[in-house]
Amino acid sequence: MAATKTAAVSSGTKRKIQKNYSKGGGKNNNNKKSKTTTTNTKELSSSAQRRILKHERQSHRRHADIVLEAKNIWNKLRLKTNTKEQVKELEEDLLKLLLMSSSDKAEGTLVGEIALQHDASRVVQAAIQFATTPEQRLQLTQALSSQMVEISKNPYAHFCVLKVIQYGHTHDATVRALLQTFKGNLCKLSVHAVGARVIEMLFSTLSSKQTRALRQEYYGPHFSLFNDNAEEIGNTLAENLKRQPQHEAVSREFLYRNILSKGMEKNLYGFGYFQQLLWEYVEVLPDDEFVSSLLSQLSEQALHLISTRAGTKVVMRCIARGTAKDRRKIMKALKGYARSSLMHRDAYLAILQLILVTDDTVTLHRLCLAELLSDGDDKDDDDEKEEEEKTHPLMEFAIDENASKLFLMLLISDDEEERRKYLDPLELEVLETTSSTSKKDPELRRKELVTYLTPALRSLCMNHASELSNSIPGTKVLLQAYKCFDDDDDIVKAYLDLDVATEHAVEHYFLQHVIACKKKTTFADALWKQLQNSDGDVNVINSRQAFVILSLFQQQKEKQGSSLSLSGITSQRLQQVLKTKKAAKEPTAGIEALLKFIDGQKKPTEKKPSGKKPTEKKSPGKKPTGKKTKRSKK
Repeated sequence: MAATKTAAVSSGTKRKIQKNYSKGGGKNNNNKKSKTTTTNTKELSSSAQRRILKHERQSHRRHADIVLEAKNIWNKLRLKTNTKEQVKELEEDLLKLLLMSSSDKAEGTLVGEIALQHDASRVVQAAIQFATTPEQRLQLTQALSSQMVEISKNPYAHFCVLKVIQYGHTHDATVRALLQTFKGNLCKLSVHAVGARVIEMLFSTLSSKQTRALRQEYYGPHFSLFNDNAEEIGNTLAENLKRQPQHEAVSREFLYRNILSKGMEKNLYGFGYFQQLLWEYVEVLPDDEFVSSLLSQLSEQALHLISTRAGTKVVMRCIARGTAKDRRKIMKALKGYARSSLMHRDAYLAILQLILVTDDTVTLHRLCLAELLSDGDDKDDDDEKEEEEKTHPLMEFAIDENASKLFLMLLISDDEEERRKYLDPLELEVLETTSSTSKKDPELRRKELVTYLTPALRSLCMNHASELSNSIPGTKVLLQAYKCFDDDDDIVKAYLDLDVATEHAVEHYFLQHVIACKKKTTFADALWKQLQNSDGDVNVINSRQAFVILSLFQQQKEKQGSSLSLSGITSQRLQQVLKTKKAAKEPTAGIEALLKFIDGQKKPTEKKPSGKKPTEKKSPGKKPTGKKTKRSKK
């Protein structure tokens, strides 16, 4: 009897049986149903049984029919082989289904409830992503607006809000609708574990002008509610307090109590907006309060904070105001990340600040500088490489615009003007060259750190001068290494191997700067002897080489004065080269400048013979007026 019933069961009946079984009805049914269920489950595979149970569970969820149909459209919509017409047609069908399926629902409730389902939020995300017009995204944003705050806190649904920001930030109406939904809820979302991701993307995508009014909620109700005039609203806390200093204590207390303290408890240090708020708070906080309340806690989070410029400023403030123990905490936090930090667009400033104020140079070398001297690659991979293919561990830093400033700060002696020449205005603004907690002489500190790096820097300049001379940061390192190291025979020899007739713009400028160095003339003297003793002749090949030779002649003229000898080069040969270059339409500015210099040197210094009447010297009196000149003509 049971076997006969089992054979006649249809697929729909199977689903009903599985539905009743999943609800726990199998225990209360009679023995016949239990036997039928057992027989059916035995006939199906385990994967099929799981699939049936999954569909049964999904069928009991809210809007199951709409979600199932929307998923079918979504599976077709996400195909990369779709044409624009197909995407447009599928997107319209999906929008009709999401926005107009239930007329009895309040506006936007259906879309919001679908987005809050972990297996259906991707459908709403696809609808936002593949929208063909900004108006379609605006419709979806308005539909989600009533539940936007709740959606932003959901681990699955918050991706819908991220899609709205990513694809709708160029449409003004969508941005206004989005910002309006966050109004009054910014502080709560900013300290929420999931909502912080939404706020991070909101501030990183939209401009400061668009989010300026919303940001006032961070500074207290006296700024968010009573600042109707847009001109009185500042971008930062410092700008607001500059206009309204009477609210300083209240604003600092509100920002710390509602945002910073909660964010530090939840470890939100990695978010850019949180680092910006942290710097705004530290910027207006007195030094004594900063040292007593925040410095020790922030020093341990240095690695997370240096990901942005604002966070790096906070770490630099900790380095400058902290004690030797606090600096040691920061160096331990950065241990193993010195190479990547020095190559980062913002984090390198923290390394420079450590170099400038840290007295414990031994610990600084052990935790930070020693890492720079390692190649940073896995030893097993290096075994397969040849020695010739290996690059110097300091090469990538020397040719980097930011990382090379570490070597420049160490190679330049006690010359503040020359050191400031290599820093941009923003770096000069945030770097503090002195600290009240540092006791060692800055020059002594610099010499101790240079001692650790001297062997590596010397080998870099001697073995890789050609590669360094082709980059602007590399030429700065070469020039300062030439000035810094006293025993420079090997370095000068390496510089002499450079091609004087190079067509590379950066390299030929570097040669001119080394020649023009007044503090040290070792290279210029060696190059002068090399040019004079080769064959007795100096062959000018191109315009850039002519500029280098001109710099050398000018340097030797200052040294030798009137006894300068220009043997080996004549103006006739230069004129021939000049004529050839002009015919070939090649640059000739350097050749013309060198020819002018040589002709000026070879002119006789004596006065011209007095064959002509000497011009009468005018009396030192007053010049004759125009009237007197007319009378003389008469």
